[in-house]
Parts: sequence; structure tokens; C-alpha cells
Amino acid sequence: MVILYLKIAFRNLWKYKTQSLTGTLSLAFALACFVPALYWMCYETSYDSFYPGSDHIYRIYSVDKQSGKVNELVSGILERKLQEQFPAMQASSVFFVEQNNCSSEKMPYIRLHTIFADNTFFSVFPQAVICGNAQPLQVTNNIVLSETVAVRMFGDAEKAIGQQIKSTLFDWHPPYTVTAVLKDPPPNTNLPFDAILYIEDLQKQKSFIESSVKQIWSFATLQMYVKLPPYTDVDGLAEQLRNFPLQLDTNTKIELQMMPVGDVRYHLNADVPFTLNFIRLLVVAGVLLMFSSLFNFLNLHLDLFRQRIRELHLRAVNGASGGQLVRQMMFELECVILLALLPAFAFILIVRPLFSGLLNIEINVSHLTYLFAVCGIGVMVLMLLVALIPFLRLSRMAMQHLSKSQIYGQPVLRRMAIVLQLAVSVVFIIAAMVVMIQMHFVNHKDMGFERNGIIHLSGLSWYTDDDMLTVLKNKLASIPEIENITDAYFEPQHDVSTASLISDLEWPGKLSSEKPVFCVIPTDSKFAEAFKVEMLKGRWLDEGGKYQIVLNEEAVRVMGLNEPIGTVVRLNIFNGGKDYRVAGVVKDFHLFSLRSRIHPTIFFMSDYPTKSLYIRTIPGKEQDVIRQINELLPQLDPSFLDVYPVRISELYDKLNSSEQVGLKIFLVLATVCLLISLFGIYAVASAATRRRRKEVAIHKVMGAEAGDIIRMFFREYILLVIIAGAFALPLAYLVMSNWLQGYAYRINISLWLLVGVITGVIILVLLTVLGQVWKAANSNPADVVKSE
Repeated sequence: MVILYLKIAFRNLWKYKTQSLTGTLSLAFALACFVPALYWMCYETSYDSFYPGSDHIYRIYSVDKQSGKVNELVSGILERKLQEQFPAMQASSVFFVEQNNCSSEKMPYIRLHTIFADNTFFSVFPQAVICGNAQPLQVTNNIVLSETVAVRMFGDAEKAIGQQIKSTLFDWHPPYTVTAVLKDPPPNTNLPFDAILYIEDLQKQKSFIESSVKQIWSFATLQMYVKLPPYTDVDGLAEQLRNFPLQLDTNTKIELQMMPVGDVRYHLNADVPFTLNFIRLLVVAGVLLMFSSLFNFLNLHLDLFRQRIRELHLRAVNGASGGQLVRQMMFELECVILLALLPAFAFILIVRPLFSGLLNIEINVSHLTYLFAVCGIGVMVLMLLVALIPFLRLSRMAMQHLSKSQIYGQPVLRRMAIVLQLAVSVVFIIAAMVVMIQMHFVNHKDMGFERNGIIHLSGLSWYTDDDMLTVLKNKLASIPEIENITDAYFEPQHDVSTASLISDLEWPGKLSSEKPVFCVIPTDSKFAEAFKVEMLKGRWLDEGGKYQIVLNEEAVRVMGLNEPIGTVVRLNIFNGGKDYRVAGVVKDFHLFSLRSRIHPTIFFMSDYPTKSLYIRTIPGKEQDVIRQINELLPQLDPSFLDVYPVRISELYDKLNSSEQVGLKIFLVLATVCLLISLFGIYAVASAATRRRRKEVAIHKVMGAEAGDIIRMFFREYILLVIIAGAFALPLAYLVMSNWLQGYAYRINISLWLLVGVITGVIILVLLTVLGQVWKAANSNPADVVKSE
């Protein structure tokens, strides 16, 4: 019986190959879009979930109650106090992360992304030890390496054990001894590392005995994670933690909070390329596309089974029961779904490297295959359950003598499916158009300074020797094409880092209830010239102006200063508060992404080099200067191998990379969904013109022209698009308006865009059905009446 069903299934697939191929490919394309999007969602929400007991790991951080400023770091003193107060926090670890330039006997230079921690790190984040000591950080200057680094430096993991590594960045450190080699951390972790190192500085921070309670908060330089016992009342502990600063030193300004390790990436990292809402939106879009393709698939194949009602009736006449007919149709549908899954999996494997490169993530084939299998089984079960009711109805029809009108019935469900597909297509098209227009707006918005001609020297370490930095600056200044070099502590990113935010400052007229947050940028006297910013009042910082500051317009507005020049502002930066006099006011300009508004910003003369160099070149000479810098850097110091010049315009463009990726994704989704919709409309048009041949013939006998028949059909399809638009336009407007809220500077979604999309879809739909309608309108009514 199975062989017979297979023969019948493949014979009919070949007989109705156009409709079968249309439905199969539409489902395959939809799966090829949905499964990678779902994989991405699973990947991004599984950061650090591979650690045993990851559900019980939390990050500890503090928040200023009045300003809302988040401080991600804590002090070693605070860890000790928390362990004394809360028994559930005994398994905790504090550490910091830094790049460390190192060398070995056979390798003169290597930069290691290093976690500076002790053995408590492994109690919270257990690691797989390939070789060496299971407790590898028992004494200071012990270091563990990742497998990749160990093989790179020593040729083999086993050979790395006991080897000496010297830091060329922290040259006062004694040589480190390799005590273990660990398995490389997975890519979806908040704590990637090349090495984990235990140094004396960390030991001192953890054992430091404070001389005043204020040092608990002012010495915050470490990340802190805790691993709670499974029985812990997390909500109760979080409430106690919030009140802990008040109990400790009657500190009413700060509260401590705890965050699950899985939430750290998108809540404490302001510079992730994609927001979690965007990823969720993409998955929802994939779900809509899947439902659209499933409706189209069922619509096409149910129509095929209706066309075969005579065949089914003949089988019933020859003794087939209703149950056998249902089983035959279910089996044929299973075969078609399986056929759709094969090209779907092939498409997924083809797009995997493209998707991986686009999103800059590693896609594990086995995990992707597992996810595809789950989705495929889910699709098959859902389709069979949904198709069961129509199949039961068709089997009853096959057992009776019914007219064609009874067999075909009213095509309400098919039209509903078409409306849904068109609505989803309109949403995707509008989304792609809005993203495209917003990207054009962002790329052409005036940043407030001349970014063309500026090169950023990226990769310089904070610990780079000052003498070497002076040599580097002198060498750069000798390049004829370089006009100016400035040192400014900022990098283009989505938002300002918490380390550059302060709220503890005073100025004349400030109310005690005010607690605004300001961005502070250490720089030098050449910044204004290098960035070509516009001074509105006063002047920029002088070379010797140690206690001078420059405010931007937003800072002046927040402070409420009518005559800012000469105003004394007390800043509590670094150690203690100092008085600074306002030397000038600069016109607002964007240092960060357009996702964030211009912060009230204070520029001051840095006491020390910030090791963040920006180079102004002669117009049109950027590439030549980059080439010369690349040749110069390795000659000065081996550590400069990891330093590279990059146009600042490229850094700002990189901030919009997520939107560019989103634009490409939504264009693909819009194209696929629109094609699926047009295929479905073509199938519905074919069935409609076939079913309504007699109606058309009667109209023509009664004097209707071909143009009248065409207009009759066109009105119906235009109505379908308008109904789809009535649902899609408000939804698309709300969704994309919400997406635009993520930008401080954004476009408005105009009416012409919505009307234009609907008009374009109407034209595409009419062109799709034109051939079928034209054929029906020009058919001979006499032939139709005879055949009917």
C-alpha cells in the first residue's frame, strides 16, 4: 500500500508540477530564513549558559539612585563585606580584564587578552583543564593559557606547562609560570580570554583594609560575580542587597543590584552591535514569513486535491473507504513536506557562511541541524493537523455525487490566506524602506565636526610607556601629510562608557535636588584644531591651562548658565574635588552614535596622556598616511604590531553596521514573502478563472467586453491588497516607529511611503494575474457553454 501511495503521490506531483514546485520552494525558502534567525536568537540569549549552574550566577554592580548612573565595577573591599553579611555569596570572584603584551623565549611578542583573577574564578566559572594543575592559580604570577595560545606559543599544550612568560607591558612584573592549559572558551561568552593570571596587585586589592567607608565605593575597579546555592531566595537576597549600602555606611545615594549572567551582554554592555529587541523582531518576522508560506503551501495543495476530486470519487466507487482516502491524502502531503525539507536544508547550509559573516558569529552545524530537525518536525505535525479537517471534508465529498460549485465551495479561506501573505509582505517592505531611509539620514547627518581626514590610532594600550608614546608622536609629526595630532580619551561607540560619566560636580546656582550626569573627556590643546569644531564663546584649552574646561551647548543648558565664560565648576574627578574655570563653549557635536542624544560634555586638560591618538591629515592624503604609519609602527616597538590606523569615518560607519545588516535581512524577507504571495495569488487566479468560466461566458453573452471582464477581476484583487494594507499599514507603522525610538535623531514615517508601498504591491499583483485574466476575458463563450 505504501508503494502504491508513493506512486500516486509522485505521479500527481509531476502532473501538477508548477503548483507543487511553487508550494515546495515557498516553504523551503521560508524555513531557510526562519531557522538561521531562530539560531541567532538562541545563540545571543545563551551567553555563558554552558557553565554548570549558570542559572545561579549573578553579576554584582551599583547604581546611583538619583542620576541612574550604573557602575559595573566594585572594590575588593565590597566583596569581603558582602561575604561577611550574606552566607549565600561565599562562592564569589572579583577580577579585571586587560590586554597584556608578553614574550617568551621563542616568541618576542604576543598580545594576550588576560583575566586577572585568582582560584576563586574557577569556583564560579569552572574550566575544562587539558593539562596541568586543577587549581592552577595558587600563588601570584601563576598563569593559565587557552589551548590555542599554548599551541601558538609553545607548539603543544603539554610543552607549555612550567614555561616562563614575561610581560613587556607591565615590565615590573616577575616572569609568569604556566601552570595549566585550558580548553578554549566558547565564542558566546562575556568572558573570553587568552590567559588567566594571578598577580600581587589583585591580592592587595582583595586584602586591603579600608581607612574610611568611602573607599568601599571609590576603589571600584573590579568585576564581581557570585554563584548562589540552588536554594537561595533570589528576590529576597536582591532586596537585601539594594539596602546594603544604607546599612553599611548610611549611604542613601547608591544601591547594589544583581543581574543574571545571561543578561549581562545586553544590559551592562552598551556597545553590542545589535539590540535584543532587534533580534526578537527578526524572529517574529521569520514566524510571520513561516505562517505566510504555510498558508500558501496548504492553499496550493488543498486546491490540487480539490482538482482531483473525480479521481478520489472513482477510488471510492471502487471500494476505498473514507479513512483510506484520508490516509492517502495525508501520506501524499507528508511526501511533499519531506520534499520541501530537503531543499530547505540545502538552502540553510548554503546561507550559513553568509549569515555567519554577516552577523560575525560562529554557526555550529550540528546545533543548526538539530534546530532544523525540530522546526521541520513541528512544521510537518502542524500541517498534518491543520489539513486533517479539509481532508475529512474532501473524503466525504468523494463518497457522494456533488456539483462543481459544491466541490470548490466559496474561496474565502484561500482569499484570507492571500490577504495574510500580502499583509506580511507589506510589513516587510515598509520595514526595509524605513531602515533604508533612516540609514541615508544617518550617513548624511552633520556630525558637527569634519570627520573626513581624521585617522584614529587604534590598539594603543593605556600602559604604553610615555617615552615611547613621545617618540611615536614625534615620528608621526615628521610625516609631511599630517597636519595635527591630538590625544583625546574617547572612541566612537554607541554610547558613552560609564567610566566617562560623572554626576558629582557643583556650579553656581545648582539646586540640591539636581543630579544630572555629565560626560567628561580628557584631551589636550589641539583637539579643536584637529576635529575642526566650532567655538561659540571663549577659546579652547591652552597648553598650560591645567584647571580650565570647555563646555558644549548641552552642558551650558543643563547647568542653566547665562554667562558661562569664567564660571567656576567644581569637579570630583579621580582623587578629590578641584575647581575648574570655564574657558570656552563649543557648539554641540556628535562623538557617539546617533542612537544617543548629545550628552552634556565637559572637556578638560588631561594630566597624563590618554593613549588615544587622532591624526588630522591633508585632505585626500588619508590612505597615504595610513600606509606610512603601518610601515612606521613595527619599527618602533614590537607591541605596535597590534596598533593600526583607521579612518574615523569607518568607525562611525561601523556603528551603523547592525542597521545595514538589518536592511539586508529585511530586504531578503520582503522579497521572499512577496514572491510567496505572488505565487499564491497566481494559483488563486488560475483556480478562480477556471471555476468562473461559465460566469465569464454569461457576462460576454450579455454584452460585456474583454476590458469589462478584466476590470471585474482587477477590482477583486485590488480589494484584497487594500484589505491587507488596512491590517499591515498600522502594524508596520507601530513596529517601525518603535524601532526608530532607539535613535535620538530619526526620520518621520511619511504618508507617501505607506501609499507608495501599497500602490507598488497593487501593480505587482495585477501584473501577476494579468495573463490568467486576459486569457479568461478573451475565451470563446460558446466553447465554455459546450464544455460546461
